[in-house]
Amino acid sequence: MSAAETRAAWIEAVGELWPGASVDAVAPGESEGARRELAFLPDADHPRLLVPAGLPRAAATALRRYSHDLGPRQRASRALTAAAVRTGLPERTLRDRLRVTGGGPSVEDRLAELLGRPVVVSIGLGSARANRKPILHVLSPRGEPVAFVKVGDTGTARDLLAGEAAALGHLNAHLPAPASRGRLHVPELLHHVTWRTLDLLVLEPLPTGALGWRPRGQAPVAQMRALFEVGGVERTPLRDSGFWDGMAASPAGVLDERQRAVFGEVVEGVGKAHGDLPFDFGAWHGDWTPWNMAWHRGVLRLWDWERFARGVPDGFDLLHYRLQEAMRTASGPPYATWPDAAAAVLAPLGLPAATADATVRLYLLELCRRYLLAAQEPIGGPLRADAERLLSLLHADLGRLS
Repeated sequence: MSAAETRAAWIEAVGELWPGASVDAVAPGESEGARRELAFLPDADHPRLLVPAGLPRAAATALRRYSHDLGPRQRASRALTAAAVRTGLPERTLRDRLRVTGGGPSVEDRLAELLGRPVVVSIGLGSARANRKPILHVLSPRGEPVAFVKVGDTGTARDLLAGEAAALGHLNAHLPAPASRGRLHVPELLHHVTWRTLDLLVLEPLPTGALGWRPRGQAPVAQMRALFEVGGVERTPLRDSGFWDGMAASPAGVLDERQRAVFGEVVEGVGKAHGDLPFDFGAWHGDWTPWNMAWHRGVLRLWDWERFARGVPDGFDLLHYRLQEAMRTASGPPYATWPDAAAAVLAPLGLPAATADATVRLYLLELCRRYLLAAQEPIGGPLRADAERLLSLLHADLGRLS
């Protein structure tokens, strides 16, 4: 997206959150009479956050969000930036602002009703893709974290929010208390409501901290195992599993005729090769990566449960964690070559060699299904190249199965 398109997307998102209001790009000092002034951080050409201007404590808290993806140097830099912003001085250097004037009740008003206290929001939007949605960090005017809110503003986003609400309801009912749940903390679901044309998923804010850092080489295998076993584990041949029933039916949902035919051929080939192989089936997070988790006081805090599912082969979360992390630093495009070393990633799980090899193939097949369906959405363009490469990779791999 161009800088102008990026800025327009953020303005549109703010307009949805302050319905009926005028949202204008302004410079500092041009917001007299505004209901809310929001500052782009770092700037409107490279936006990462919109923070409430004139409320330095709230803006500082919005910056103090740490994931396992951040190394010590990045954590120190962010902590220092947050401390500086809290003084109110650096905020004056944030030249790109949005001024919100007029309109009716805003998302801040609705969230104040739900949460029983005055709140302001910091806004994140993310890159343009099919599951893009506004993410709100809900804060008190004094900067106390109150909640995180995902905003469903498209059909895809609403479906993902509904899935996350169901997942969190299940997990909060079946996981023990945070202190004993395998040191795994899942956010509490506070509210899931419809407001005007938007769905709001209101979640407990998980604590993170600059000091909660562990070596990146250590994948949280024990926590992954604890999650896998939630709701029980079933051992059955692949062809008799609910997972395979869903996979076998999925080519019908692919709209492109050529891709539907190729994907159907891949699914059929994998089923013939591995249908009689027994697997352990349990739960997975669906997008467990270093940037969706943080360690805090010895407990792993894990968020973004939109892709949670039950009845998947053991090892999917560990594969996703390692392969997605590796692709961020790879020199070539994703899914250009078969990940020959991927089966070794599953060594901590003690899977037989044939099962580990098949699990890698099934994981890539599940990812291909996800990408093909998401790429069909109006803003699914960024995923289309990845979906095509992954489909081609799996199709070429059929030769090794014959």
